[in-house]
Amino acid sequence: MVCRLVRTAVLAALWTLCAAAQEDPMAPIAPLLGAGDAAYLKGDYDAARDAFAKAWDAAGQLPADAPARYDILKRLSSVRAAAGDFAGADEWLGQAIAWREAARGKEDPKIADDLLLSAGFQRSLKNYDRALEILRRVQGLHAAIYGPASPLYADDFTRMARVYAEQKQNVPAIAMHQIALGLRTRIAGPLDPTLVPDLDRLGELYTAERQYEKAEDAYRHDLVIRETIYGKVHADLISTVDGLAYALFGQKKYEAAEPVYRRLLGLWEGSVGKDHPMVAVTLDKIAVFYAEQKKYPEARDMLERSSAIRARFLAMGISQQATEAFGEGRAEDARAFYRRALAVLGEPNPANADLRAQFEEILKALDEPAPKPAAAPKRTAPATKKP
Repeated sequence: MVCRLVRTAVLAALWTLCAAAQEDPMAPIAPLLGAGDAAYLKGDYDAARDAFAKAWDAAGQLPADAPARYDILKRLSSVRAAAGDFAGADEWLGQAIAWREAARGKEDPKIADDLLLSAGFQRSLKNYDRALEILRRVQGLHAAIYGPASPLYADDFTRMARVYAEQKQNVPAIAMHQIALGLRTRIAGPLDPTLVPDLDRLGELYTAERQYEKAEDAYRHDLVIRETIYGKVHADLISTVDGLAYALFGQKKYEAAEPVYRRLLGLWEGSVGKDHPMVAVTLDKIAVFYAEQKKYPEARDMLERSSAIRARFLAMGISQQATEAFGEGRAEDARAFYRRALAVLGEPNPANADLRAQFEEILKALDEPAPKPAAAPKRTAPATKKP
């Protein structure tokens, strides 16, 4: 009797749980979201979109202010963006923003985050005027929520500067970066690392406008901050030193520019090695710098070394093909590749003497005839023992 009562109670509890699950509007949605997330992580964006779309259909049973609605809309927006459908992504995101405005109010800080995503989609679509309109709304929200003396408010000017720069409107872009720098300096001081991105872009924009003196000021300020963080020798200084050298070159400050170009060369060599193609690119820049001053022997030295680096880099690639051919038993192809590598190296150059000698030794070994196998010794009949 007791067992029967226990069984009845358990069955009743299970029936109650099943009924509750059937009444729970989230019950069919959760597995769809799980399937969509799994497909998304595998890069199967179409399958993820289909799962999220089914979840959105099922969400019609949820209350209008249910957070799950917003979560599904954000997933649909993200998966369309991942697939490159920025217009579709922005449509879903617009619905998510509308939900948040209705459910949380138009001053909700997270609306600004969603609007920034929308501005990014518009930039991808090259709808720059629409992107700027959205960014101004974001700026208004940041000013109202955090105040104008906040990093987020400064970030808004930096973002608008980038949109102007993408339209090749350098003058308003420069103005936006200057405002952002002024705000950041007042907030954190003149040596704060947050100034670096604006200074980088400001230097580039001034250079594009041939305002080399202002570009020099921006790059020198930038360099002081980077050296404070990384020291005098670090790869993260390369772009700033490069910009500073060119700004000085543009002003024909040759004596000041030469050690900066030499420093740029040293930074590249220390970062990637002396035989890297980026070292060759830097040597080309220095050659142009010397040629502008009619220092032709110095320019020629730079170009000869640059050519030697490029030849070495190409020859090394060809030798890799030779190695693969030899490993596959294609000896004649391997010989052809090594001969081609030698031709690429050109005239003997001290910079590539070691590589030339290596290739010549390999070719010599490949050209030598294979040794004939030693003849087997003749067998002699065993001596018979006399009885």
